[in-house]
Amino acid sequence: MTRIGIDVYSALHFPRGMGIYTINFLKALAMIDKENIYILYSDIQDEENILPKEKNFIFKQLKAKGQSHYEQFVLPKECKKDKIEILHSPANTSPFFLSKKIKRVISLHDIIFLKKEIPISKNLKQILGRVYYIITCLVNSNKASFILTPTEYSKNDIIKTLKIKANKIIVDSRGHEHLNTEEFTSFGELKLKYSLPNNYFFTIGGDAPSKNSETLLKIFSLNKKLNLVFAGIKNLDRSYLYNRYQEFENIKFIPYIEQTDLVSLYLHAKAFIFPSIYEGFGLPLIEAMKCNCPILSSNTTCLPEVAGDTALYFNPKDKTQLLNQINNLNENNALTNELIEKGKKRLNNYSWMNTAIIIKGVYNYYDS
Repeated sequence: MTRIGIDVYSALHFPRGMGIYTINFLKALAMIDKENIYILYSDIQDEENILPKEKNFIFKQLKAKGQSHYEQFVLPKECKKDKIEILHSPANTSPFFLSKKIKRVISLHDIIFLKKEIPISKNLKQILGRVYYIITCLVNSNKASFILTPTEYSKNDIIKTLKIKANKIIVDSRGHEHLNTEEFTSFGELKLKYSLPNNYFFTIGGDAPSKNSETLLKIFSLNKKLNLVFAGIKNLDRSYLYNRYQEFENIKFIPYIEQTDLVSLYLHAKAFIFPSIYEGFGLPLIEAMKCNCPILSSNTTCLPEVAGDTALYFNPKDKTQLLNQINNLNENNALTNELIEKGKKRLNNYSWMNTAIIIKGVYNYYDS
């Protein structure tokens, strides 16, 4: 029996991306591990009751003044007090001053924050976040006993960039079970709720330059016969992209949405478009597959590894190529159906249970 601490800050504060990862590998882990003791740490309560409640999973709320104070000062003290043997930091960052007696496991979803070729965001909060990620990653990655990452691309990128031995980096992939496709908003209700057109392309993005969202928005702003529904921006009024492109009638921005609305947006879209310059995995790709939504994807970084033959690819810096692929899919129903069928098959490669099995194997390594 091992006492394992897991930082669930991202699960309770950011319920997409890294938060989805944390919530769902924990749910699966609780189904397969009844022996190890897990102490789950955060600075706020689990008000939505999303964390495991099994007897060997204990939640502790820590008093802290913001994320850095919580992670760098409060969390390591509590881990020492609780006699934690392994601390898993599942959201890229981790404490500097962790007791040397405690083994570190860090999930690095990507290392985009270390890429000089990725433009700096115009958002101050994102800029400060990038600086924090850089510092904690550079200081702590070599201290980790193991680093978990979602794709072979990300593994090789970490090896090359951080000079870390390959045997310390474990690919744990991702799953799709978090998306319940049995429950969704009817299309009629969805159209009324957001004033949607009958036919549209769908994307999930944000202001971060790595998402390359503005390239996509420029294309649709110049091609008014094509409709784009854009989701993923939590605070629209603060968004550079929203303030610049909201005037275009064929571009509809959707605020941060409930899962039933998200599923419906995938289900009824002509296709899902993912124009990112850099991704560590690209969870929306398998969400689209699960919703039988054909995919148009950037051909960079890990995206071809994740989507395989289920997508039409384009160079994210080539607007003409992207527009040609949009038109190609828009006019070819046979191609649409082919991509949907391939997506159904490829979805079998992904499961949160598989992720949990890999992570449990990393924890158990210390007992072997």
